Amino acid sequence: MIIFFVCTALALSAYMIFLIFFWNWRKNPQPYYDKKEPLVFGHRGSPNMVTENTLPSFKTALAQGVDGIELDVRMSRDGQIVIFHDKELSRLSDRSENIKDLSLAEIQCIELNKQASQREEAYIPSLADIVPIINHVKVLNIELKSDSFFDGHKLLRPLIDFLNKYELNDRCIVSSFNPMLLMRLRIARSQTIIGFLYNRNRMFHGWDNMIWIFRVQPENLHIHYSMLNHWIVRWARNKGMRINSYTINDKEVFNSVHIDGVFTDNIEYLK
Repeated sequence: MIIFFVCTALALSAYMIFLIFFWNWRKNPQPYYDKKEPLVFGHRGSPNMVTENTLPSFKTALAQGVDGIELDVRMSRDGQIVIFHDKELSRLSDRSENIKDLSLAEIQCIELNKQASQREEAYIPSLADIVPIINHVKVLNIELKSDSFFDGHKLLRPLIDFLNKYELNDRCIVSSFNPMLLMRLRIARSQTIIGFLYNRNRMFHGWDNMIWIFRVQPENLHIHYSMLNHWIVRWARNKGMRINSYTINDKEVFNSVHIDGVFTDNIEYLK
């Protein structure tokens, strides 16, 4: 019996070593990456110029010359995907309701706060509202917002329908801090390009994130710039993952790091 347990432990250890150091997974092609310089994503559009996650903000980012647009999505009460970061409205409007408690029609009537120099009125768009700008960017990054581990899963079906309808296989990254969402998306639509958002809020977060990466098998690691020296970044590169970092708003920081893509609020300083 002792020999059995010893052999089992050795076999498991050998398997873990194989997974960590040698095994790799197939990755979907990402033709938008430039070998010479990192991709610049407008983080929620151009939020320092125009209210974040709105059509005028996305159009401003395009005018500033971004390579890609990053946006956040949630589900409305009536099952529509809307573009909004927070779970509630209070930070960006004079309302306090949760997005999930309002219908799309109710949400789209809410005027959002403007930036100091902003002239355009800004409203919350649906995911479908961004279709006219898709062909004007190299890549779109859709971040799935989730308020808990088991929250937000109803997003997946309409999101998959959207990706299929507009044939966004090689022009869209889907990211989230919720690895369960990403794992379900990988199973349901294997051709989706996935960005694994690194979560620092778990105990032993390095190992925890690594285990989830094995399960999700993403193409990209999305990680805060303060963690670019963490061992998980070197490990992810060895696994063939692209490294996209958020939210770099300083030119000196941008010039000092080795990354494949950057999410920024200060497009004008990095371009």
